[in-house]
Amino acid sequence: MTAYEIINTGFGLAGESLDSFPDKDLAVIWLNSTIAECTETENTIRERNCLPPLDEAGRVISLSQEVDLSHCITNLALPYGVGAYLYSDRGDNYMASIFRNRFITALQNCAKGLEKTVEDVYGGEI
Repeated sequence: MTAYEIINTGFGLAGESLDSFPDKDLAVIWLNSTIAECTETENTIRERNCLPPLDEAGRVISLSQEVDLSHCITNLALPYGVGAYLYSDRGDNYMASIFRNRFITALQNCAKGLEKTVEDVYGGEI
């Protein structure tokens, strides 16, 4: 997904459109902050898929830039993270909190069900 698609989806969930938002640079900053919080989950997904981990998540510079994270994160988590920033900017702390919780839940769901080898730390028979 492009940065525009992610941000516009987040704004749509909050009842707005990015096209009518006056400060598009601020929206990109919100997206970059939200992406930075997704690095650990993205690396968990990458590890499961035998891909190299990210040192840090990529930085979005323009709205037309593709966000190179997993489909689950770009489609489920990031829009809620951006929406939380929008509600916070409006001064609606209640809805900002709800969207923040949805963002965190979406991140948890993205990593859920990924298999990891269980290490026997006690040295017993399994």
